[in-house]
Amino acid sequence: MNRTGLRQAIYSILLFLIVFGLWQIYYMIEINNPEIQVYYTDAIYFAVYLLILAIFLLLVKLGKSTLSEHGFKEPANMNQCLILSVFSIIFYLAVTLFPGLISGFSSPPFPHTFYYFVFAIMNAIIVSLVTESIFRGYIFKNTVGKQGFFPSLYVSSIMFSLYQIPILTLATMSSNGIVTYVFTDVLPVFAAGLFLGFFFYKTGWSLVGPIIFRIGILLYLFFPPVIATPPWWMDLTFEVTAYGCLIIILDTIIKEPMFQRRKYGLES
Repeated sequence: MNRTGLRQAIYSILLFLIVFGLWQIYYMIEINNPEIQVYYTDAIYFAVYLLILAIFLLLVKLGKSTLSEHGFKEPANMNQCLILSVFSIIFYLAVTLFPGLISGFSSPPFPHTFYYFVFAIMNAIIVSLVTESIFRGYIFKNTVGKQGFFPSLYVSSIMFSLYQIPILTLATMSSNGIVTYVFTDVLPVFAAGLFLGFFFYKTGWSLVGPIIFRIGILLYLFFPPVIATPPWWMDLTFEVTAYGCLIIILDTIIKEPMFQRRKYGLES
């Protein structure tokens, strides 16, 4: 690995550690101050994300790269990207809600307040923008040239699934609780990272598609008309299946040049 590749790898690991550490601090504040009003915890929550975004921008500058190199550019085919983004949201929701036909549905109540509405919109936009910038735009794109497509995709997806793990909470869980947490919270996010990274690559290394997909899913999670209520193992199976099918659909619809597929090990 040359000096540039080593520096990019170090910056990527450093960025993940900073992000992980900031969330542990947030959880400590939340746990040690149970009386704190929700408005203050929400303000700290958004402050963490904005600080992470600022660190991302700083590392881009220190690395002497440009935002376009990290995904802030128009996709290779904007219309196709937008259509696939909307289709992916609908397909994902259809597959993950399908178990409800077996186990039933519920209509979760949510606060019908202006504050909740504003928080949900801000959360969907900020979380999607920051996480996709970090894990796809920076870590995945930064390492794919030197580490290879699949190792970089797996590593960035693992980091994506771990960055918000609450260590203090896990320390108080039983072994069964930790196992359940891994299967219900970590593995689905890892699968999402694989799809989002593939989407990022397939649309010409543009973050437009992944960000739109994430915004759509997060908005649904805050304003769900119905949710399926299957056992966790069925929920995990259908969620992973949804992401797997979306990857196959993307690979079928978007055909990049053969030399590019060979470059990234997608063609033997």
